[in-house]
Amino acid sequence: MFKVSKYRHTVGKVDKRELWYPDVNTSGNSSATTFIKANSKWVALNWQSNTGTVGLIPLKSFGKRKGETFLVHAHSSGVTDFEFNPFNEHQLVTASDDTTIKVWNINEAIRSGATSLSTATIVCSGHSKSIECIAFNPTANNILASCSLDKTLKIWDLSSGEEKYSWTFEQGSLTSLSWNYDGSLLVATGKDLKNRIIDPRTGESIQVGDGNQGVKPSRVIWLGNLNHFLTTGFSKMRERQLVLWSSEDLSKPIKSITLDSSTGVISPIYDQDAQLLFISGSGDSSVRVFDMNTQFTKDPAFTELSPVPSDTPSKGACALPKRALDVMEVEIDRLLKATPNNIIPITFNMSRKSKSTFADDLFPNTASTKPSLSSEQWLSGENKQPILISLNPADNQINNDLDDLELNDSEPIKKSTFFVDDNTNDNNSGSNNVTVVEQSKDEQSEQQQQQEEKRVTTSSTSSPNIVSSTPSSPINDNIQRTGIVPKVVRSSKYRHISGAAHQKSQFYTNLKINGSTSNTCIAVNSEYVAVPMVGIGGPLAVIPLGDKGRQVQVPCIEIGSQLCDYDLSQHNTSLVATGSEDSHVKVFKIPTGGIPKGTANKSNNYTTTEADFVGHNRKVISVNFHPTAENVLITSGGDMVVKLWDLNEGGAGEKLSFANVHTDMITSVDVNWTGDKILTSSKDKKMRIFDPRTNKGGLISETLTHSGSKGGKAVWLGQTGNIFTVGFNKSSEREYQLWDSRNLQSSTPLVSDKLDHLSGIITPFYDEDTGVIYLAGKGDSSIRMFEINDQEPFVHYLTQFSAGTPQVGVAKVAKKTSMDVKKCEIARFYRSTDSTIEPLSMTVPRNRQEFFQDDIYPDTRQTCIPVMTSEEWFDGCIREPEFVSMKPSDMTNLSDAPPPPKKEDKFVATQEVDNTPSRDQVTNSLLSRVSNQNASSNWEQIEKLKHNFTDYDNGDISDSEWD
Repeated sequence: MFKVSKYRHTVGKVDKRELWYPDVNTSGNSSATTFIKANSKWVALNWQSNTGTVGLIPLKSFGKRKGETFLVHAHSSGVTDFEFNPFNEHQLVTASDDTTIKVWNINEAIRSGATSLSTATIVCSGHSKSIECIAFNPTANNILASCSLDKTLKIWDLSSGEEKYSWTFEQGSLTSLSWNYDGSLLVATGKDLKNRIIDPRTGESIQVGDGNQGVKPSRVIWLGNLNHFLTTGFSKMRERQLVLWSSEDLSKPIKSITLDSSTGVISPIYDQDAQLLFISGSGDSSVRVFDMNTQFTKDPAFTELSPVPSDTPSKGACALPKRALDVMEVEIDRLLKATPNNIIPITFNMSRKSKSTFADDLFPNTASTKPSLSSEQWLSGENKQPILISLNPADNQINNDLDDLELNDSEPIKKSTFFVDDNTNDNNSGSNNVTVVEQSKDEQSEQQQQQEEKRVTTSSTSSPNIVSSTPSSPINDNIQRTGIVPKVVRSSKYRHISGAAHQKSQFYTNLKINGSTSNTCIAVNSEYVAVPMVGIGGPLAVIPLGDKGRQVQVPCIEIGSQLCDYDLSQHNTSLVATGSEDSHVKVFKIPTGGIPKGTANKSNNYTTTEADFVGHNRKVISVNFHPTAENVLITSGGDMVVKLWDLNEGGAGEKLSFANVHTDMITSVDVNWTGDKILTSSKDKKMRIFDPRTNKGGLISETLTHSGSKGGKAVWLGQTGNIFTVGFNKSSEREYQLWDSRNLQSSTPLVSDKLDHLSGIITPFYDEDTGVIYLAGKGDSSIRMFEINDQEPFVHYLTQFSAGTPQVGVAKVAKKTSMDVKKCEIARFYRSTDSTIEPLSMTVPRNRQEFFQDDIYPDTRQTCIPVMTSEEWFDGCIREPEFVSMKPSDMTNLSDAPPPPKKEDKFVATQEVDNTPSRDQVTNSLLSRVSNQNASSNWEQIEKLKHNFTDYDNGDISDSEWD
């Protein structure tokens, strides 16, 4: 019989974002060994701060949280390690570089209504150098072990804060500790590259042997009630290793596995009930799983199961206790992975045909929150096994066993806001108070009866005198920990928008595109598409839209210097404006039919300029045509100055200039829909709004936006008056923000959210008609789509278009009247790669495409005709753009179309076929069966009858026999 583990089909997956803990600030302390810990009530995170701080989040408060995160300002230096008391779930112990260990009672701070805690209940001082590791005894109450760089191991009684034992290891300081199953022994790894089995009450090293031989510190964990432990570390070749040891013989390892050559230190996580080992190192994206069962072997099997991949590097990870799992959904384990800005749950489940009954074969009794020994008993030399409880909800031991906080009913409860969930219902959370849930015995028995009928349990079931960490929320209480979150689908006409590239025959190929321009890498109008080319003199290829396919000879404009930015006019499609390293702004006019192509012996570069302006003191950063005024050009330079130019023949030249406003390089310039205000964003992390035609310097308002050093980009959102920005935060994560331009003084965006960790600068494109904004990052292979409206949270993710190659740049076609409305095309883009230009179409699937979809095609702005002349605009004229219909003359509006014909139900009469066999068929069948069965046995009788019949026939019978 083939022997396999019952947990071999355990499958892990990253939970949906609704179950994440976002907006956290994980510490970057390089000396910390622990970044995250959790129990059935709280999640603790090593928080980024100037001092040693731990952030606390209630386990049930996943999703967006309102209010402040509860912070424990623990130490004057960085926190190196911290642990929850296994027998008091509201007590946290921290250790630090400042050589102290502190005990924090969270319940007292919550009861007082505070949002932070800075006064410890107990301070343990005794170490002379930084503390490396702390570990609670698994059976004795308030017994804690600690090791330090001062080469000592100390045993503390936290009930009094006294140091009970102190042992010195002159060979080298210990770096990691782990208790055995009954708390009688410790296993430790040290800087002397040795493993030790230590009796903590005598200080004797019972066993000593060579451990991992790498320079970086190793970590150790005892494998539950087995006589084995596992170390993680590095080999002499700097490869990461997992090594399995027997506590009875440290002379040689039982098994060793080499993982990879990564540099992150691994902290192992072990489930002693299921005998599963989880491996995730600092900086790792995936979690590897090993089955350590001893069901069929003396030593742990040490076989690898399916890993859990992810695209987010980890700072640290921890496992929840079994009491916090959804056992009725066969949740074997749940890990919490800490990243710089999120805590990501990873759930491990097993498939079962029926989940109506408790799987007692998968969930043995687990450790409870009741100690087996008091600290005095353990110090006197007693040893006991841990007290176990059943995970079966029907036994109801989980609720009674939880060491929840008891409060005096007569003591007033003050307000606290740190734990408020974003999903909280207003009817259930009128005030953010810590509430005591009191239940009568009748109510309890009624709830237990309902649980037994449904056979479903959750880790948040109420019990007498329990402090509710979060206000009652029907949404949260009904969420099962399986990644399935009930929610209402938002209604939107553009929810099913999809993007698709045109056929390859419509591509522009055989190009050598230069992607190093500072701003624009592709531009398009109704006649031409332009891309910068690789070459000397800043060549700019301007290709007619009709010249699709392979480009044999590419006609280019020669700038004469390194090209920095350029733009194509939407009003006069033959005009091209460029800005270059030599601070020149040049205007070219493309001849009718395009730039003439040269011959093999002649250069095909076009150098004839219509205008050549010099005004910037440094290179030109951006060049933009005014969207509503004819022949008005807006430029910005490395001198941090914005200039406006008049391109008319009579008054060509610089008209306006904004200097001494920006303090760093300008990264984007945009004009509002009426053309009277200019929006800029800069590397000085500020966004500014100008009225360029006023006499007061033009600055209307400004505000700080993204905190990253790369700077961002900002665009106006049509007639709404809002502004959408994209940039980077301090952690170099890409993010977006939504602003109200009328209230920039508040310095608070309407919405702010993170996108990803990629490094490419994002360019936003807003569609005024649909309210959809498209985000295309340089170097990305996708374009993301969001819908912006007046429904919270205002910015709604739709979908993304993905391609197989990274993009150098993306340009949006401004002329909406060129869209193919018969195919429900709402936007068109041109996407450039290193060698191709690819047209893309964004469409909305519709059933009755023979009609004009007037609900998704409102009247659109006339972009190809200017609203005013340059002279009118510089004189202060404000004129709204003209709008035109996109409806073709041969189509009928969907709103005026007749209702679709009803589909008639086709009735198909069923023909009953009589398959009953006839009488002859039954008779023949019966005779055939009888004949086959009795042929051999009756053959002799048949022959005899035949013979007798022959005798009769021959007349051998006498006449007397007939009487």
